[in-house]
Amino acid sequence: VVTALLAALFGFSGLIKVVGLRQSLAIRDHLGVQPAQWRVIGLIELAGVAGVLVGLAWPPIGVAAAIGLALLVLGAIVFHVRAFDSVADTVPAVVGLGLAAATAILQWA
Repeated sequence: VVTALLAALFGFSGLIKVVGLRQSLAIRDHLGVQPAQWRVIGLIELAGVAGVLVGLAWPPIGVAAAIGLALLVLGAIVFHVRAFDSVADTVPAVVGLGLAAATAILQWA
């Protein structure tokens, strides 16, 4: 269940970055991220989703992917703090960090 929630969160997040949804582009501009970097982040998120789902069958890949997503979202939290975002604007990133950490721990066990 935790892995499915993580995959849904990052699947949605990665897809809107890659597709270039208007709301996603507004967030990108607010955070000061370059357009090419934004797409790369989206692709990395989608790769992480694939990794945690494969991890359901082969845990070492899932653990590595979850750790990678956790590190990625730590970077997102830094960008939100630098932009002086409210707690409400930062909550999705914090939730993503918690889900990624929980997935890594659960797939390790």
